[in-house]
This record gives sequence, structure tokens and C-alpha cells, in this order.
Amino acid sequence: MLATRCSCGFERLADEEVNDHLQAIFEPDGSIGTDGRVHLEGAAQVCSCGFSAASAAELDEHFLAVFTPVDVAGRDGKRHQVMP
Repeated sequence: MLATRCSCGFERLADEEVNDHLQAIFEPDGSIGTDGRVHLEGAAQVCSCGFSAASAAELDEHFLAVFTPVDVAGRDGKRHQVMP
């Protein structure tokens, strides 16, 4: 099932999924993840950290995992979580 909304009030749009919204909110300047490493998308669904994804969705999940802070607060100071 696709996520349709975020706890901040964002709702899925025709051209923007909730995961796209979360990536935009959580990806920090310099693409430095919570692990202190740089995470950038490379060719053939590979992250610059060496992670190799089987699909674009799996690579998106990787980015969300490394960019999402423990308190799920985005750069805007609001909490952002997938809502049912």
C-alpha cells in the first residue's frame, strides 16, 4: 500500500509521492547521512556509500533510512512521518 499523507499535513499529489516529500524534507545539505557519510545517487541504482539497490524504490528507502533523524524532525522544524 502506498503512503498517502505525512504527519505535517502533506498529502500525496499526482506528481509527488509522500516518499518524495520525505526525501526533500530530510536530505541535508551536503547529503551527509545520520551515519556521517555522504549518500548520493550514482549510476545503476548505487549510492556513493557503496549500497547497491535492486530497485529505485529500494534506493529511496536507503536514503530515507540514512537521512531521517531519530526525532523525525525535518529541516523546517516540523515532525514528518508517514500516516495511514
